[in-house]
Amino acid sequence: MISIDLPATLEKRFWKVVRDSYDGDLETAMTVFLKLHEKYGWKEQFLEDVESIRGEMHRRGGIKEETIEDAIQKYRSNLEVSGA
Repeated sequence: MISIDLPATLEKRFWKVVRDSYDGDLETAMTVFLKLHEKYGWKEQFLEDVESIRGEMHRRGGIKEETIEDAIQKYRSNLEVSGA
């Protein structure tokens, strides 16, 4: 059994979602949560990484739009090659 301490407002919201969306079935709610995390969690990390890189580049004086477009094209080409 998992036990976590949530702030009262978050716990209230959590149980409302479990009750309203999953008919009170906590196991189903957690399964859906984990599937969503597997599907979208990496995107959140990617966004954080991009924002971090943008901040660093801004501190270093910026980067040309052409360089950004080239990097995006290389990234997309790598995705196509890897089949992702």
